[in-house]
Amino acid sequence: MPTYRVPKQVSDIAKRAIEQNLSRSLSQRAAYKIDDDGKKVPGTGMRTARRLVSGRVDEKQMILMRAWFARHGASDMERKKRKDKTSKASIAWRLWGGTGAISWLNSTLREIEKKRKSK
Repeated sequence: MPTYRVPKQVSDIAKRAIEQNLSRSLSQRAAYKIDDDGKKVPGTGMRTARRLVSGRVDEKQMILMRAWFARHGASDMERKKRKDKTSKASIAWRLWGGTGAISWLNSTLREIEKKRKSK
């Protein structure tokens, strides 16, 4: 599957969010989950952020990101929580690339779909 270049702005936002998240105590981190052994481990948001920082993602990852933003961006409650830049909601949003990632995702996925239809 081909990969697509992540805009530097999106990559930088994710990088800073990882750093901020890791500077917090484990109980205060965003995008962590409890595994089968009861341990707190990085979740999808941390994996996504690391992929964004790497500079390239595939279409499957972009589709996952678009769905995540659709779910979390529409919530008034989460939008209000994100105003506090130290909140888990704000850090999680930035782990996924922040608001700048949304337009990049939408335009890139539209281009992919357009190319697919023209074949």
